[in-house]
Amino acid sequence: MSGHSVLYLGRGEFAADYLSELESLPCCTYLTRSTSLELPEDATYIVDLILLEAGPMIAQSGKSLAELIKYLAPYPVIALTRKEHEHRGIAAVHAGAQGYICVDDITVEAQDTAFDHAVKRGRMQSRLSSTDVTVLSILKNINDGVIVVDSAGHVLEINPAARTMLGISPRMQPDLTWEQTFCCVDETGDSYRNSADLPLMRARTGEKFSDQVAIYRTPDQPDILLSINGQGLYDGKRELIGGLITFRDVTETRRRTSELEKRAQFDELTGIANRSLFAEQLTRAIGRSQRKSAPLGVLFIDLDRFKSVNDTLGHDIGDALLRQVADRLQTNLRVGDFSGRWGGDEFVVCLEDFGEAGNAAATAQKLLLVLSEKYEIGNSEVYATPSIGIAMYPDSGDTAEHLIRAADVAMFEAKKRGGGRFQYYSGALNTKLAQREELETGLRHALVRNEFALHYQPRIDLTTDRLIGLEALLRWEHPRFGLLLPARFLPILESSGLIHSAGEWVIATACRQLAAWQRRFELPDLSIVINLSPQQLMHQRLVDVISKTLADTALDPGCIELEICDGDIVQQREAELETLRQLRKLGVRLSLDHFGTRDVSFESIDSGFIDSFVLDKTLIADVEENHSHRRIVRAAIAMAQGLNIEVAAEGVETVQQLEFLKSCNCDLAQGFLISRPMQPEKISALLRSEIAGMSLLSRGMP
Repeated sequence: MSGHSVLYLGRGEFAADYLSELESLPCCTYLTRSTSLELPEDATYIVDLILLEAGPMIAQSGKSLAELIKYLAPYPVIALTRKEHEHRGIAAVHAGAQGYICVDDITVEAQDTAFDHAVKRGRMQSRLSSTDVTVLSILKNINDGVIVVDSAGHVLEINPAARTMLGISPRMQPDLTWEQTFCCVDETGDSYRNSADLPLMRARTGEKFSDQVAIYRTPDQPDILLSINGQGLYDGKRELIGGLITFRDVTETRRRTSELEKRAQFDELTGIANRSLFAEQLTRAIGRSQRKSAPLGVLFIDLDRFKSVNDTLGHDIGDALLRQVADRLQTNLRVGDFSGRWGGDEFVVCLEDFGEAGNAAATAQKLLLVLSEKYEIGNSEVYATPSIGIAMYPDSGDTAEHLIRAADVAMFEAKKRGGGRFQYYSGALNTKLAQREELETGLRHALVRNEFALHYQPRIDLTTDRLIGLEALLRWEHPRFGLLLPARFLPILESSGLIHSAGEWVIATACRQLAAWQRRFELPDLSIVINLSPQQLMHQRLVDVISKTLADTALDPGCIELEICDGDIVQQREAELETLRQLRKLGVRLSLDHFGTRDVSFESIDSGFIDSFVLDKTLIADVEENHSHRRIVRAAIAMAQGLNIEVAAEGVETVQQLEFLKSCNCDLAQGFLISRPMQPEKISALLRSEIAGMSLLSRGMP
């Protein structure tokens, strides 16, 4: 390191021995002292560096520290202080000094480095244009980190924000090797193989870049992820003299982004791939299968009778069961195969490189056994068997969507055969799949094309035989298949997410029709029954739709009855229970449909949510000869009377069934004996008959 000509400005506050030692050091070839803060008028030497006592004499001079350092420009200034007053040195740097030294805590090597750093930094500043100097001054005070290097890679400037961000002390001055170690690890954790990719190297070679993400790594602190911008620094002649980078800490931002991306790609409950990620992975797997001419299979897995687990043991147990199913899938698949949760209790698996096509059956059989074993959840022992559909590429489809649909159809065939088995996709199933796809495509346009219609089935009061209400039943006038009943298309509405828009149309249309009938025939107590899908209960929009409909039609809320068909009320999730509470506040009636076909706790009936329940038609169908069903019907009606809950029976087709219900004091009934579902204009004719005093039963079945 070459020596420098140094001017010492001060009154010897830091002791003569320091000055004597300084004069003998190689870094100081010529030392001049001045006891004032003025530059000598007739200096015959060239000053490389000014040492300035940062002490009381500055305050006595009448100048501020910043004013004094500005006056001493363009000479590089190093402030001198003691360790106990180190803050004075830091303040001098903030005011424009090139550095500072604590004279009672400095080594010869550190002092050499400080002198050399100050001179290099001063020379660079003298070559910069006034505009660039102003920019550097601004950058020094911004919240982003700033580092300046010269053309040889010496670090000449680290602003306070950068020192704070990187955990660098105010006195620490990086050596020449720092350029090679600063952010030498890319965002994936790999070291840069080419030094030309290092951010400081890129900047000092004149490259302009932005948003280079790299890791700042030191042994004594966690990794920091930095987003770095850089560019070269030029003098007034446009010659490259160094480089500058600015950066900010994006560690937390990237962590949050990573979490959001994970939540967007992975199922929140089970932690395995969700529907969108699995479909993306499957598309890539199909590409691999094409290139290697290797078989590929997709399994679609559905748990048999999972709904009864939710209804009897509660959703918490059901959720725990789904998590364990996902764990068993992950544990029992080969490396390279992958799984995902498709929704509800449905899972999907992709099998690759398994040899003969028939070998997919071996994996399906293994999963059947593994997933059928006992699940221990808390204090409960739970059993669940799967139904598995198998679709092979390319025979069953050539895209991810087609393969999953084919496996889904095959799974339904396995379930129809009793469940607890697997089923390959076949040509016959392909016809069903094509029809299902046609129906789903048509459903997406049915509302716009006005293809939906409502038919209404009358419900009578068994005490008076008078028509007191109507159940709204959705029908679809399909352009090719004709009039379709809900059993044909309702599962597609639910699985495709179209159930919400279709359900809202049913609610609005049925209520408008009811309001019209009430006004036209002066029947203010005429009621309407509307069926709800379980999915509708999961969204606040249901409450908003009902509220808006009541406002638009001015109907009495008590004339609207919403039928719920999703099991045990008290086992619903909190969001669904909140929807039920808000519906109750609106004043509409709530009814439990299909009573008698599943286990329903007494607590659900007495929960305060239910105004009525509907005896399922399977109970009524053989009530004349099935003594067990007769006892169930009597007990259910007696219980309801004790709880002040209304009971309706559906599927009444014979006079004997009707008379039995009357003998049990059942409140309401509907069925083909009374009337089939009819179009609105035919219902209007019935209502005219009601006004004339002629009951439905006296008129005979329409």
